[in-house]
Amino acid sequence: MGMFDEIKCSANIAQMTNVSCQTKDLESIFGFYWVDPSGHLWQPDYSGTYDIKVSDSSIKAVRSGIKGKMRPYLYTGSVNIYDSHTAPDGYVDWAECKLTFVEGKLQNFTYINNYN
Repeated sequence: MGMFDEIKCSANIAQMTNVSCQTKDLESIFGFYWVDPSGHLWQPDYSGTYDIKVSDSSIKAVRSGIKGKMRPYLYTGSVNIYDSHTAPDGYVDWAECKLTFVEGKLQNFTYINNYN
């Protein structure tokens, strides 16, 4: 078991559209990625949202008032995303979809396993 990232695809990819999924094909640092409805891949950027204040012997992080923003993630390659559904009897169905990107733009998708 390793670390994974979360990805949510708002582009139309059938049943996994707007579903928070897991992937191990990006940075695997518990990061978040979003594919907008037009198919562009984005990543949050929180730089500058905190300042460091040093006083005497203490160091403190203080909010700077700047909000985070989304920045384009210009990834080229394939990303497998996973989602699961657990039935009342405890049986788990998995879905896996392969997304293909060129410079951060979704080119196509293919379902490898469709909740079977």
